[in-house]
Amino acid sequence: MLVRPRKVLPTVLTICAVLYAMKDPEGAATVIKAAVHLLMSASESFTRFVQTMSN
Repeated sequence: MLVRPRKVLPTVLTICAVLYAMKDPEGAATVIKAAVHLLMSASESFTRFVQTMSN
């Protein structure tokens, strides 16, 4: 049986996140806010990079 790491890792991370959220809701909220912030800034940087490359 062959397991694809790309599919296993997000699943494991999700399970860990859910367990952590059940233990510490406030801490989990802070982590989620930080993750969203990182994703937003990363997508902004990527958009800027794409615009620079296309010009």
